[in-house]
Amino acid sequence: MLSQAIVLACGLAMREPATPAGAPSARPRSEYVESCATDSLRAATVRRARMEARDGAWNEAADLWQEALLLDDRSGADWLALGDVLLNAERNREAVAAYQRAIQLDGRLAGRGTRGAARAFARVGDDRQAIRWLELALNASQREREALLSDPDFDRYRGAVRLRGLRARDASSRRGSESRAASA
Repeated sequence: MLSQAIVLACGLAMREPATPAGAPSARPRSEYVESCATDSLRAATVRRARMEARDGAWNEAADLWQEALLLDDRSGADWLALGDVLLNAERNREAVAAYQRAIQLDGRLAGRGTRGAARAFARVGDDRQAIRWLELALNASQREREALLSDPDFDRYRGAVRLRGLRARDASSRRGSESRAASA
């Protein structure tokens, strides 16, 4: 029944005239129908994934996001959403892979993706990777540095040598901007 409704909707989207009763039926272009059906199925799956995530059913949401990405895996935002639900489901290694794919597909997602990957590595206790990704996150998102550094997931990394250098540069740049503002 659902497949018939999807095919009907695709036929309407193609704006093909209705076939008169008793006339041989015109066959719609199968590629278009398949594409339309896939898009409809994917959209329904994404809606269900978002509802499950909203309800806190993280594993179910992750499974649905994975199904949607099997249909079309070109959206960085969808990979980011998968990473977020995997992180909430405490499937941290899988979350890292999803965040990495999101960043590969859409560089504009680097701030959120690196932050998520850093958090996932911190939660599994991979300190070296957590610091590496936290450093990338701090460099990608200048505006959110303080929030990142005050995040409880990153408490044990605040004293890391690689991060101290970033904090020192931030402090000196703030002092420089304050002194320029005072002299103006």
